Amino acid sequence: MMKSLLLLGLCMALLDVAAGDSEELQALVDELNTIKTSVNKLLEKINSSMSSCCKCSGSIVEKDWKLAFRGTPGIKKSVFRAYQDGAGIPDDVEEGCKQVGQPLPCANHYRNNEIMDNWSGFSEVALFVYKNNMEVHHVTFDAIDSTFMNWLNKSRIKDSTWTDITSEPANVFSLYGQQKLNLRRTFFLNSNFLSCGDTTGWFVAIDNERGGCSWEKNTAFPVFKYSTANTKMNWNSSGIDTADYFAIYVH
Repeated sequence: MMKSLLLLGLCMALLDVAAGDSEELQALVDELNTIKTSVNKLLEKINSSMSSCCKCSGSIVEKDWKLAFRGTPGIKKSVFRAYQDGAGIPDDVEEGCKQVGQPLPCANHYRNNEIMDNWSGFSEVALFVYKNNMEVHHVTFDAIDSTFMNWLNKSRIKDSTWTDITSEPANVFSLYGQQKLNLRRTFFLNSNFLSCGDTTGWFVAIDNERGGCSWEKNTAFPVFKYSTANTKMNWNSSGIDTADYFAIYVH
């Protein structure tokens, strides 16, 4: 709009002097070209800035979310322990670990101790899953009267990009997940388990390398797996992918 008004004003000025002094006309033409160049550069900066902002989830932009935790894969440090009490997290972590949507270096989990150790007054908490620095899925929970360890409960779900997550049954649905023997299935949003080949779910943070089933064995834990569909998927299927990281937000 601003660009159009400037151009219109200068065009009118050109018309006023069209029959007049040629030097004055040339001066106006030069001024028009200078303004055009400046406006185009300004628009490029604005578009670039908006593009970077839009890498963040629309859900985050719409609400005043605060980052409580971010899990990083493949660093061989327990994501559950990091969430629970900050184990394995250095005093200073990279700035890239404290945000989402930007391709910045991050080799640690991030825990916002101020939020986690003083969990109260929040209305919602959400789990966001990211691939290529873009949100691919999220689940929003009611945080009223919750603790930082019990909010991830199926009965608290308010909305989700997985459309069947409230209607389908769940045999394990918690932060703790399944942790026994060689199993470390944490942040586990699972629907059913009949056998290693017949188990379906939405999201899991695999917190060790061995695992009990082939779909959870890996060379560098933790691994964050999720259903790429808008419904639960068999953990052995091609509809399962690995996330770049996940984040927990509160407001």
